[in-house]
Formats: sequence, structure tokens, C-alpha cells
Amino acid sequence: MTTRRYIAVCAAAFLVSQVLAVAFFGFVMGSEYEPFRGTLLRSMETPGWRALLLPVGHLAFASGFVWIYARLARPGAWVWQGLRFGLIAWLMSQVPQWLLWYSEQPWPGDLIAKQLALQLVTVLAVSLVVAAMYRPTPARAPDVWRSSGASA
Repeated sequence: MTTRRYIAVCAAAFLVSQVLAVAFFGFVMGSEYEPFRGTLLRSMETPGWRALLLPVGHLAFASGFVWIYARLARPGAWVWQGLRFGLIAWLMSQVPQWLLWYSEQPWPGDLIAKQLALQLVTVLAVSLVVAAMYRPTPARAPDVWRSSGASA
């Protein structure tokens, strides 16, 4: 993947994740988070410098997601590859994070279930965008074994 293409795919993944985060967690779940503002959640009325970490976190996820996907994608059924990779990414990132928080903090179980469901939708949407933008051709398909330094 060229640097220009990598940046374009990362930008698209970042944009989708940001839009869905605002829609889902700002509007859909906003009222459910309200009882936790000031205790488990910071007030977003005057968010301060830490609010800048939200897009930084999304950018870190998007750039790592694209980098790994580009090394694993194969020519062929890009939709299924994208959805499968998105599911794996969700299982490795969001599920452990929210289950750990649920076990350590007083989050209600229904809020955790909704959070995980919306995160799954978000990660699958990002994965479909990445898979659609990075459709490897046989000439461009990576050789995972050789790119990692292992020999066949």
C-alpha cells in the first residue's frame, strides 16, 4: 500500500469512527451517560484538554486497523474479509475494555450491553469502509509470511 493510499484509507476510517462516536455516544447514549457525569465520566460542557484525546484515540485505532488489515487482506470477497476482521478487532479491543470496566466500576449491565452493541456496529462500519477502499488485487496481495520475516 502506498503512503498516499494508506493516509486516505486511515482518514476515511477515522471519519467514520468519529461520526459514529458522536452519533451513538453523544446522542443515542447521551442520556444514559448523564448520571455518571462528574463521577465516572467527565463533564463535556467544559471538556478541557483531555477531550482532545478522543480523536487521538480514534486516529490511533484507525491507523493500526488499516495497517493490519492491509497485511492480511486477500483478493476476493472483501465484504466478508472486512466483516471478519472487524469482528476480530471488536473482540480484541472493545469487549475486553468494557468487560474489565464493568468488573471494576459500577456501570449498569444494560449500559455495557448497549455500549458493546454500538461499538460492534461502529467497528463493522469502519471495517467495511477499510475493506472497500483497500481491495487487494492478486498483484497487490501481501505475502504475510514474507513481510513478517519468516520464511516459507
